Amino acid sequence: MTSAVNGWSPPMLACKHSEVTSLLTQLKRQRWRQALLLRGERQWCYEQLIALQKLTAAPWYVLSNNEQLSQAQWPHHLHQILGQEHAHGAYDCYSGFYADKLAALAGTVQAGGLLVLMLPEDTQAFIDPGMDKLVSYGYSTPTQSHFWAWLEQQLVETDFISIKQSEANANDINLVADTPDCNAEADTREQQEVVAQIIKTAKGRAHRPLLISADRGRGKSAALGIAAGQLSDKRIILCAIQRRAVTSVFKHLSQTASLAEAKDTDLSLGNVEYMPPDRVLHEQPSCDLLFVDEAATLPIHILKRLLAIYPRVVFASTLAGYEGSGRGYTLRFKAYLQRHYPNFSERVLNEPFRYASGDPLEQGINKLLVLDAASKELQPCEQVLTHTSIDVAQLRAQPELLKQVFALLVLAHYQTSANDFRQLLDAPGQRIYLSRKGEQLVAVAVITLEGRFDEKMAAQVVSGERRPQGHLLAQSLAQLSGESQLAQLSCARIVRIAVHPQLHHLGIGSALMDFIGDDLTKHKVAILGTSFGAHASLLEFWQRLGLSTIKLGIKRDHVSGEYSALMAKGLTEQGTQLLSPVIKAWQKDLPHLIAHYFADLDSRLLLKLLCECPKAEPSQADHHTLMRFTLGQIPLAQAYGALCRYLQSNWLSLTMAPKETQEVILALIFNSVDAKPAELSKKQYQQLIKSFIQQLLK
Repeated sequence: MTSAVNGWSPPMLACKHSEVTSLLTQLKRQRWRQALLLRGERQWCYEQLIALQKLTAAPWYVLSNNEQLSQAQWPHHLHQILGQEHAHGAYDCYSGFYADKLAALAGTVQAGGLLVLMLPEDTQAFIDPGMDKLVSYGYSTPTQSHFWAWLEQQLVETDFISIKQSEANANDINLVADTPDCNAEADTREQQEVVAQIIKTAKGRAHRPLLISADRGRGKSAALGIAAGQLSDKRIILCAIQRRAVTSVFKHLSQTASLAEAKDTDLSLGNVEYMPPDRVLHEQPSCDLLFVDEAATLPIHILKRLLAIYPRVVFASTLAGYEGSGRGYTLRFKAYLQRHYPNFSERVLNEPFRYASGDPLEQGINKLLVLDAASKELQPCEQVLTHTSIDVAQLRAQPELLKQVFALLVLAHYQTSANDFRQLLDAPGQRIYLSRKGEQLVAVAVITLEGRFDEKMAAQVVSGERRPQGHLLAQSLAQLSGESQLAQLSCARIVRIAVHPQLHHLGIGSALMDFIGDDLTKHKVAILGTSFGAHASLLEFWQRLGLSTIKLGIKRDHVSGEYSALMAKGLTEQGTQLLSPVIKAWQKDLPHLIAHYFADLDSRLLLKLLCECPKAEPSQADHHTLMRFTLGQIPLAQAYGALCRYLQSNWLSLTMAPKETQEVILALIFNSVDAKPAELSKKQYQQLIKSFIQQLLK
């Protein structure tokens, strides 16, 4: 350990060495972890950390971009932090506060360890570099941070220890909450039960999936590794977004099966092979058992596809975490399993495994970053539905309402992270809308205001010279159309919308969007839009609200496996007029794009997109040609062009057909005349098409 930086020697700690030693001894005895706040000027914080490092003489993981600190790292991606364990950790808030990095770092600290936070005493005047990522082009950086004000408010109620530069002679360290000594070893009974259930899933009847849920540190990944080691005769695919995130699974697999420890770059070990979800779906490799780790980070419909492919699946996910929240996933996916897989099993790991229950660091970080946000159960209420807008200052002044707002947003999206909470509080240019029944929050929406570029910037966006931060909708509109005027309009993009799960499919989301549309129109917003991972039910929701597709990304998202859809509608006459050519261009191009870029789209989603295309009256000649085919007078190849033109005039007719028919007809239209599923004979294939055309001509 380096004890000097740039020629100077670190001073004594601003507290007694014996107190730090006593604290560490107590933490180790209780199998707890603790946060220690170093509050003062940057240089003083660094000096204190170096003195602590020298005193502890143990490995530290320091997140900082300042070269003064020995072995400091500043990883740009979260997966570079995940899947590790360290005796102690330190986070340099002067390098920029990123909530997901802090939460991830906290998860790497071992029992008996410290997490040191270096931050100013006065955060009101703190210029946080982390704010830059939140501020879109054209907006001023806020002079005050609502997020930092929230943190200060919550810190008062945590058991974190604080050492202040201004109180150097008065600092002392004590573990605030003391408990009787814990057992030296973790209680593994819950984990053993989960391992047994995984093995039962692998060896028992098919189509009985297992759902494992746990908060962080409960030994979930360890259970997967131990079970895999005991199933050495089974081929297992381990599916997760990042290889780094399954390091713990491989570690426990190697220990259980007495295998050489896997390197970070190894994609397989023994009977287990790692694959990201997009590759699993594309290649569909054979296996005896599929593990889906951190399943909450994937959209529900991706999990459904995995279930349809593999007869034995174990889904494991974190309920409160930094990769994304599992609460919405658990609620919605469990409901799906109950309907379609009534013999599924569920196991919840409640007791901490890597540290003891009541861990001050876990409780404090959850409180600070709202990682344990949970939506309240609604009580029966006959009061009328009301909609309002609320500014961030009002929201922060009502902590319970703020937590309920974020809890609903967590339920709505599979990739909600700790950073999104800060985004909600500090990103300028946002509007927050609430729906209530009486005092109960039932829906929330967050939109961001975009566009309004000056003429020069708008022209540079159109030419591709500039890509100013933020403004996804406004920039896309300008680039798609080649019209700089579209970037000069005021636009609004829906970032999130969430309805309480007890009230889905009752029109509340639509009612809230109607209110938002009226409010934005009053404020002269010209165009409303949204961007999301495209799947049929969500596309249909926005279509019902009058939005039209204007773009589909040509590459699938590596996490969700979805194409990104962009939809919009005009709110003013000018906005509608300028948007119209963009919509028409997309609809005109779509049939040509499908075969080359989107041939692998789900048939239901593809039909929803095609139904937006303009309809034309079919010709009598095409009608006559198709009739001749149904009578067996001409071959399919001779009727192919007529069928293509007929469907382009009425895609809606195909939505009424069985799924098998939809898939065959879409493959026929967009791939080749010979396209047919392998399980259909030529006669069955011809009869299916003939039956569809007969219905079409009625």
